[in-house]
Amino acid sequence: MNFFAKLYYRLHKVWKAIRLNLVIAGHGIVVMVADNDAGGITTYAATGAKFGYRLIWFLLLLIPVAYYVQEMTVRLGAVSKRGHAEAIFDGFGAFWGWFSLLDLMIVDWLTLVTEFVGMSAALAIFGVPPWLTVAAVIVLMGGIVLNGRYWTWKRSPCCSAH
Repeated sequence: MNFFAKLYYRLHKVWKAIRLNLVIAGHGIVVMVADNDAGGITTYAATGAKFGYRLIWFLLLLIPVAYYVQEMTVRLGAVSKRGHAEAIFDGFGAFWGWFSLLDLMIVDWLTLVTEFVGMSAALAIFGVPPWLTVAAVIVLMGGIVLNGRYWTWKRSPCCSAH
């Protein structure tokens, strides 16, 4: 019985450490692992079709790098209680702060374009014209933005990851 008690407490301690790590890492790990937007899927499919498994070694090198970058960013925000942009402005000055924000806006815009292209292509399979897809998504997203706060939609059953 003593053996099982020790095993239980050891497993309990390990499980507690895993849960703490997941809480600290949060959604950053999910985003890092599940970057499956329309542009990403297209890129992954095209690269896989062209190169097959010949680049898998590169992916194995990038997994730990992506993990540690995400973890450092989360820890930096948790410790400093500042966001990414605020840390750049304070650490590197206004030029690099605005450069970073402008760069982020451009990349976000291009990602949004790939999302609309992906949604239009997916619904075109069912015969929905692209203009109708774009209009419907704009109306839906406008309704979400105008009728609720972020936490309202994040915690809703349709949009929640948990």
